[in-house]
Amino acid sequence: MKLNVTLTQLFLILAVVAMTGCGGSSSPPDSDNDGTVDSLDAFPNDASETADADADGTGDNADAFPSDASETADSDGDGTGDNADAFPSDASETADADADQKGDNGDNCPADSNADQADADGDGAGNVCDDDQDGDTLANDLDNCPLNANLDQADADVNGRGDACDAMPTVYAYDNANYTGSSSSVSYTGQTARQLLVADMAYYMEKVLTDDAANTAASVTTSLDFFIKGTDANVTDTLLGNYIKDTANVTLKEANTYGDISTGKNLDGKIAGGNGSGGGETSKLIGNEFFGWSEGSPALPIDVVNIWIASQAALASDGVAVQVTDATGATSSANVNTDAHGRNYRQLMQKFLMGAVNFSQGTNDYFKTDFMGDKDGVNVLALQDGTKDYTYAEHKFDEGFGYYGAARDNLHYTDLEARAKSGRDGWKYGHHDTDGDGMIDVRSEYNMAHSQNCAKRDAGSASGPAPTDFSTEVMASIIAARQILSNAANKTNPALTEAENTKLQEHVKMASVAWEKCIAATAVHYVNDLFADMDEYTLGKPATLGNFETVAKHWSELKGFVMSLQFSPASPFRDAAVTTVDLDDLKHINILVGDAPVLADGSQMGVAPSGTADDAIYAYRGKLLEVRATLQSAYGFSDANTVAW
Repeated sequence: MKLNVTLTQLFLILAVVAMTGCGGSSSPPDSDNDGTVDSLDAFPNDASETADADADGTGDNADAFPSDASETADSDGDGTGDNADAFPSDASETADADADQKGDNGDNCPADSNADQADADGDGAGNVCDDDQDGDTLANDLDNCPLNANLDQADADVNGRGDACDAMPTVYAYDNANYTGSSSSVSYTGQTARQLLVADMAYYMEKVLTDDAANTAASVTTSLDFFIKGTDANVTDTLLGNYIKDTANVTLKEANTYGDISTGKNLDGKIAGGNGSGGGETSKLIGNEFFGWSEGSPALPIDVVNIWIASQAALASDGVAVQVTDATGATSSANVNTDAHGRNYRQLMQKFLMGAVNFSQGTNDYFKTDFMGDKDGVNVLALQDGTKDYTYAEHKFDEGFGYYGAARDNLHYTDLEARAKSGRDGWKYGHHDTDGDGMIDVRSEYNMAHSQNCAKRDAGSASGPAPTDFSTEVMASIIAARQILSNAANKTNPALTEAENTKLQEHVKMASVAWEKCIAATAVHYVNDLFADMDEYTLGKPATLGNFETVAKHWSELKGFVMSLQFSPASPFRDAAVTTVDLDDLKHINILVGDAPVLADGSQMGVAPSGTADDAIYAYRGKLLEVRATLQSAYGFSDANTVAW
C-alpha cells in the first residue's frame, strides 16, 4: 500500500497519538479498513486505493499514468495511454498522422491518406507518395503508364496512354462515332470478291478444266478471261464458284453470287500496271517497270497473264496430252495445267495474281493513301464515304486490309487453324462462325490467300530454334494503324496530328514488310521443296509421273511468289536503308529461277544441256541456293528456318 502523507496530515496524526496516550477518545474512522483513516484516504470506501496523485478520479494503484490526469489506461502496454493512442489495442502502433486508419509505423505513405495501401512497384512506398509508382525509373508525370512498368513508353496508337495500360484490340472491328447507321465502320467487300475470283479461277483450272475435244483455244480463253476481265453483268450475276463452297463445307452468308458480295468487280482493273489498254492501275507499277518473265517479252503484268492463259488454252484444247516417261519406263500424261517444260499454269497464275493484285493493291495503293490529305476540299478523315458509316480514309485502309485476306479475328486462330490444317472444331478449316449466326461470312470470318501463307510459315518454324510470328506482325501492325485512324476519325474535329501520322506510317511499313516476309519465306519453302523433288530424279528421268508433276507445281509456285516481290514500295529490295540487297538482286533471282525448271534430263525450256544432265541439275541447284541465300539476306531469316521451311 502506498502512503503519501503531507506535513499537516503528520501533525494531525501526532496529535491523535498524543491524545490517545493521555487517555483521550477512541481512534478516527477507517471505513474500508485499509489502515488509512478516512480523513486521509482519497478512496475511504475502497480498500485497494488511498491516493490519486493526478486527481483524475482513478486511484494511483489502478492508474497506469498516476501523474498524468489525461491518461489512466494502456491496454496494449506500448507506453502510450489509450486516450492518446490511435490504436489502443495494437502495441505496434500509436499514431495515424494522415487519418487513413493505417498506423504510421506500418503505413507506406504515413503523411498521405491511402487506406488501400496500393504499391504498384512493391518498393514499400505507396502510390500516392511515390514519384515513380511503377518503378520503371520514369517519373509519374512523364510516364504514359504510371502504374505499369514500361520504360520503352510504347504507345502504338499515339493516344497518350502506353500499350502497357492501353492494350490494342485483337479484332479488326471499329466504329465511327460520327455516323450511327450501322454497328461497324469497316467494309472491304470488293477486295473479298477479288480474293474469291482468284481462288475460284484456280479451282476451275485444277478441278473443272479438262483437255476436252469440245474445247477450243477461244472457248478456254473465254472461260479464264471471265475471272480476269469479266464485265459487270456476267460477274455480278454468276454463281459463286465451287472453291469456297467445297473448301468451307458450310453455309455461306449472303454469298450465292459474286454480286452478293460486291457488284462489278474483276481482276484486270486492279492488276499492277493496268489492263494493257490504258485503263486500270496504270500508276501502280513501281518505276513503270515490270520484270521476272522472259518468254513473250511481256511489258506489263497483264501481258504475262495473257501469255499464260494462251498457253493454258492450248493445253486444254489440242487433244494431245503431254507425255512423260518416268524412270520405270512407264509413259503417262501430265495434267491439263502442266506443259512439257514443267510449268503448272494454275499455280503460276494464282500465286502471281495474289502478288500483282492483292499485294500490290494493299501495299502500293490503299496503304499509301494520304491520310492527312483532302478529297474534294474535305479532310479525308472527316469526309464521309458516300452514305456509309465510315470516312474516306478509314475505308481506304480497310480495303488494304481486305487484300491481305485474313479473318478479322485472325489473331485468335492458331497457325494450324488459320492455314486450315487442324485444330479446334469450328476453327480447323480456316474459318470460324464468330458472330454465331450459323453461317460463315467470307468478308470477315474466313482466312485466305497470303494470310494463310503467313500461318504456314509460322507453323513451319514453330518447333525450331527461331520460331517466327509473321501473322501477328502483320495483324498487330494493321490493327494499330487502323486504331490511330479510328481515334482521329472520332475526334470532335477529325484529323491526324503529325505525330499520329508518323506512327501510322511506321505501322504501315511494318505491316507491308511482314506481309512480304510471308511471300518471301514461302518462296524459300518452294526452293527447299524443289531440292527434294530433284533428289528423286533417276537416270535422267523423273522417278514417277508424280515426281514430274510435283516439280512443275513447286517450281510454278516459287516463280509466282518470287515475281510478286516487286510490287511493294516498302520492300527491302527497294529500301535504301537496307544495304545487303537492292533491286538488281531481286531482278537477278528472278533470272536464276528462270522461265521453267531444269528437268530430269537436264533440259530447260526444251533446250538440252551442253553437258550431262547431272551437271545441268547441279548447276541449277546452285542457282536455287543463291536465290535462297539472297532471300535470307534480304529479310533476315535465320539459318534454321531457311533450311527447314
